[in-house]
Amino acid sequence: MVVGSMVIPKYSDPKTIYTPKDIQFDSLSEHSVNLTYMQAWRAKEKALQFLRGHPADSYNKLPSYLYILEKTYPGSVVKLKKTNDDCFLYIFVVICTSISGWEYCRPVVVVDETFLKSAYNGIMLTASTIDATSTILPLAYAVVDSENNVSWKWFFEQFKLAYGERANMCVVSDRNESILKATFIIYPGMPHYSCMWHIWTNIWEKFKKEHLKLSELYFATARSYTLDEFNERMSKIEEIDPRVKAYLYDIGYHRWSRVHAT
Repeated sequence: MVVGSMVIPKYSDPKTIYTPKDIQFDSLSEHSVNLTYMQAWRAKEKALQFLRGHPADSYNKLPSYLYILEKTYPGSVVKLKKTNDDCFLYIFVVICTSISGWEYCRPVVVVDETFLKSAYNGIMLTASTIDATSTILPLAYAVVDSENNVSWKWFFEQFKLAYGERANMCVVSDRNESILKATFIIYPGMPHYSCMWHIWTNIWEKFKKEHLKLSELYFATARSYTLDEFNERMSKIEEIDPRVKAYLYDIGYHRWSRVHAT
C-alpha cells in the first residue's frame, strides 16, 4: 500500500502510461528498493483504485451513465439487460449521429466481436458501415457475457429497433453460426456475406503452402469483376493447393466473391 500511495500522482492524468516495469525502475533508481513485478503491479492497481474506485463498483453506475448519455445525445438508443437477480448481463448503445448518418451510407452492416481483456471478461459486439467516401461509420456496440445464439439474437433485435430495415440491406461477418442464426430470425431473407479477411485468416491457419502467392491471388479473386478473371485466378489457386479451392467452394462463392454476389 505504501508503494501504491507513492505512485498515485503518476496516474492523476488518465492519459499517462506508467507500467509496472516503470514502477520497478523508479523504485530501484530513486529509493534503492527492488520490487518484484507482482509487487509493482499491485501498487499500480492500488493507485488506480484510489483514484477511480473499484472497477466492480462501476457496474452500479451504468443506469446513470446511460441516462446522461440519452440526455446529452437525444435520439440515441441505449438498453441495459439484467439477470433475474439484478446483475449486469448485456448493454447496447447507438449514438444518435450514427442513426442520422445511416441513411446516407451503403446498406451494408459489418458485424464483429472481440474479447474484453480484464478481470471481468465479456465480449464486445460491434456493427459498422461504410459511407460514400469509404470511411467507416460505427453503428452500434454491445457488451455481452459471451458470444452465443442468445446474445447475438438480442443484439440484432436492438439493432433493428434502432435502424429498422433498408432495401438491399446485407450483413457481412465471419462465419460464426450464431450470427447466421440471428440474422435469419431477425432479418429473414436478408443476404449474409463472409468477410474476406476472416476467410483469409482461416486459409492461412488451415493450409501451409505459399502464403504470399495465395494471399495475392485470393484477394484478387475475391475482387474480380468478371467471371473470366475469377475463373483464371481460381485455377491458379488450385495449382498451388487444390484444398484451398475446395474450401472456398464450400463456403459459397456468392458469400465472398464480388462477381458472384447478388
